[in-house]
Amino acid sequence: MLHLLKLKIQVMRKILFLVLTLFIFSCDDGDFVIEEFSFDSTEIDNACGQLTLYKISETGTEALILEINGNDGSFLSSIENQIDTTRFTINNTSVKVLYRIFDDKVGSDYFCQNIPPTTPQVTEEWYARSGTIQVVTTLIEDDEDGIPFTDEGAVVLEDGTIDKANSQNTDGDAYPDYLDLDDDGDNVPTSEEIDIVDGVPVFRDTDGDGIPNHLDPDDDNDGILTIDEDLNGDGNPANDTTIIDGVAVPNYLTSVTAVAGTNEIIKRKNSYKQIYTSVISFVDGFQLENGSEEIKYDVEEYIFGTYTIENPVNE
Repeated sequence: MLHLLKLKIQVMRKILFLVLTLFIFSCDDGDFVIEEFSFDSTEIDNACGQLTLYKISETGTEALILEINGNDGSFLSSIENQIDTTRFTINNTSVKVLYRIFDDKVGSDYFCQNIPPTTPQVTEEWYARSGTIQVVTTLIEDDEDGIPFTDEGAVVLEDGTIDKANSQNTDGDAYPDYLDLDDDGDNVPTSEEIDIVDGVPVFRDTDGDGIPNHLDPDDDNDGILTIDEDLNGDGNPANDTTIIDGVAVPNYLTSVTAVAGTNEIIKRKNSYKQIYTSVISFVDGFQLENGSEEIKYDVEEYIFGTYTIENPVNE
């Protein structure tokens, strides 16, 4: 019995020694490293007024906030090249990165007020003392006609940008085909001259001359340009039709009716979309502080997220 008692005392001493050792080594300087925030699957939102981008965690009680005072964020939707990089030095005054923990779920309206609401309350706030906010913005322009730009003769350079001047321009207007709603300039939109089957464009060729309709200025090969078969002069050749076997067929798709209109031709206006995609990250070290404590994210680059702006262009 005495032997068993001594054994238990020895075991308890070893356990106590292990606990004390762990306590000593875990409280050396207040620093600790975390592997990840819970923001990876959440979207970036933009607050009102000055440039404030933020992400709310899935739990809704945490937020990672980026503030650039005195900046309207125009660099996110206006770049000189198709790929551009902008950097801001974090100084915790005009350029900030904040990590806040709230006592309840926080909504987007919290970030759109000059004076934050009384609830939810911030229970902890961590800030980055230094580092760099890096924004890599890519511009993609698309006429959204259903044909990928790579299939519309866009010349893609080695750096991923498009050589607009040397890209295919079937009708010779101011817009290469990948930015032209009407590639052949016949006043029939490209999207109406193709079919989409299972998400893949299928090209029609009414006259069988080897030139698909969306690139053929005379779709039925009757000697009269499609744009001239607009008899009512409303700028839409598709609604000038002839009844064939009980079916109304647009004149520009049949040689049965080869009559040119006499009205002044009204050209359709062009429109396309500019899509700016910005990958925002923290580089040159990502470290958050709160008094004597620090959170060190031990990676060369922490990806804050991707922010997208879509601008319609009507010309």
